[in-house]
Order: sequence, then structure tokens, then C-alpha cells
Amino acid sequence: MSRNAMTDRPPEPDRRVLKTKAALRDAMLDLMALRGWDQMTIQEICDRANVGRSTFYVHYQSKDELLSEGLNDLRDMIAAQTAEAGHANVHFLDGLLEHMAQQRDVFRAAIGRRGGQGVARRFRHMVCQLVEIELKRRPHPAAAHPWVARFVAGGVVEAMTWWVDAPEPPPIATMQRELDALAQAALGGSAAGAAIGR
Repeated sequence: MSRNAMTDRPPEPDRRVLKTKAALRDAMLDLMALRGWDQMTIQEICDRANVGRSTFYVHYQSKDELLSEGLNDLRDMIAAQTAEAGHANVHFLDGLLEHMAQQRDVFRAAIGRRGGQGVARRFRHMVCQLVEIELKRRPHPAAAHPWVARFVAGGVVEAMTWWVDAPEPPPIATMQRELDALAQAALGGSAAGAAIGR
């Protein structure tokens, strides 16, 4: 019996596996910014990551699976960062928008005009999951409506798409403030939001 089993802990992930996955993810993001999602190939990802193609297929069946894991990691990171937040705003927005500002080229390639529909659809789904997490912590009638998360996620993603494509976008702090106000209304943080539950 292993020590991990004796202590009821899950086994720690292999550092080599983590390093390989990180290299593949970074290569995917670099190529997405340079070439766009639809144009990049698995071979190009492997070459840029200095990882053999056979090794890629040990971990992923396709570049779509690599993308899905990356979006899941982003969702989990933002959710973890905001879980303990004590302020009253829509918690996930700050982390998501700051991440977008730091990697604008990647986001432009993913959800902007150059992005593929498949990437945009997966990204919208990820944002929808973050909204659903937000709704679970809000005891409000709006949370009972499954379409509310889609409504808010759609608005957030459209605003992000506009920002990454804009020649001279407003400061990210402005986006955070204004999007938060709109999301608050939809999620029940105001009289306008309260009307949703009727």
C-alpha cells in the first residue's frame, strides 16, 4: 500500500507530466496569437513546445481537448481566486478581465474577429459556468432561471470581444466597473435585477 493511500491523499501529479502539459499549453497560446486557432496544427504545437507528437497523444486526443483543458484550468483558477473575496461586486469579472488585459493578443485570436467559432463557443460556455458559480452564492429569484447565466455570459463575452478588437479600448478598470454594474443588475444586485425574479 502506498503512503498516499495510507493518508487518503490523492497521488501527486508527475512533475514531468505537468511540465509537458504546460509547454503544450504555452505553445498553443503563442500560436493562437500568431496564426489563429483554425490555422495552427498539432505538429506546430509540438514543434514549438519541443514535444514529440506521440507524447502529445499520450495526453490529448486533439488540439480541441488541449484547449478544453486550458479553459477548464482558467475557470478553476478564476473561481479559486474569487471564492474568498469579501467585496460585493461580481467576483469573477475582475480576474477574467485582468487576465484578458494581460494576454490581449491571445484573447483577440481566440474570441476576436480572427477567432474560430468553436473557440468562442467554448469560451462562452466557460464564462457561463463562472456566472453559474456566482449565482449559487446569491440567494435571489433570478438564480432559478437557467437563461440568466447565458444572458450575462453572452453580454460579458460580447463586451470582451469588442475590447480586444478595438483600436483604442478604454482602460480595463473602466470595463470592470461598467460590466460589473450591468452584471449586478442582471444577477439581482439592484431593483432592475429584482424584476428578473418576478
